[in-house]
Amino acid sequence: MNFFITIGVITVVICLIAFYPLLKTSIQTNGQKRNTLNKAFYFDRLKEVERETEEGVIDDPEQTTLELQQSLLDDIPEQPDQVILSQKSLGKIWFFALLLCVAGISSAVYFNVGSWFTGTMLEKSHDKLSYFYERLKTEEEQPFTSEELNQFAMALRVELQKNPKDDKSWFMLGQIGMALENGQLALDSFTQAVRLAPQNLQYKESYARLLLFSADPTDKAKGEELVKEIIRIDHTNTEALSLLAFSAFEREDYQMAAMTWEMMLKLLPEDDNRRETIRRSIQSALLMLKNGGKSETISK
Repeated sequence: MNFFITIGVITVVICLIAFYPLLKTSIQTNGQKRNTLNKAFYFDRLKEVERETEEGVIDDPEQTTLELQQSLLDDIPEQPDQVILSQKSLGKIWFFALLLCVAGISSAVYFNVGSWFTGTMLEKSHDKLSYFYERLKTEEEQPFTSEELNQFAMALRVELQKNPKDDKSWFMLGQIGMALENGQLALDSFTQAVRLAPQNLQYKESYARLLLFSADPTDKAKGEELVKEIIRIDHTNTEALSLLAFSAFEREDYQMAAMTWEMMLKLLPEDDNRRETIRRSIQSALLMLKNGGKSETISK
């Protein structure tokens, strides 16, 4: 709606600039110019009559003056105001006619070209949805470009307009939002995915991770509750344990962070690459706990 209001205002402004002369009434019409010339001629002739009377050329100056006055009256239009009013009305009619013409042509061009182009681009993107899902299989060897991610997101948006209850598409759109560093898109998409499939722990984990990295304390608290809910359902979920430990460390609850990482360490296989990182995290938490949370001691 705002788009059409903006276009309408722009059209009116352009028409006012281009066709403004049609709204102006000419200061002097042809009839007015003729009246001005006649009056000038009358006064000039009147002076000549006075001069000729003094010289004795004219015997009856009063009769001559009357004839001049009659000649002036005969040459004045009977309805000059109506002529001016008619011209002004005609100019307004032409202005509004041209305004409607410009608005009609602009609308026709937009609906036949602009909307068609937009619809075509959306349909083309949607047709490539299956291709993007296939591309996911080789994404590690050949990562998506930003342009491909944007097209993928557009295709998913079109799909979700047709199937708004498709939780998998909402979750995928959230992951794309994370890849594009579009936090609002990711948050909205994960929210919809969790709402449609509340038992899906993968959805909850991604949603909780996004909330925990938010700057809003309310979001952080909600994210921690989601992580605890996941752990209550699945005690061996190492990703959820990692998020809980991170949240505790950030809150300066170093004892909880160390305990959670130790629990996570017991669940990981011996050859897991994360084990060394977790050991260092546990040591950092214990040192912070020992030194009352002063990081300066650790750096020494």
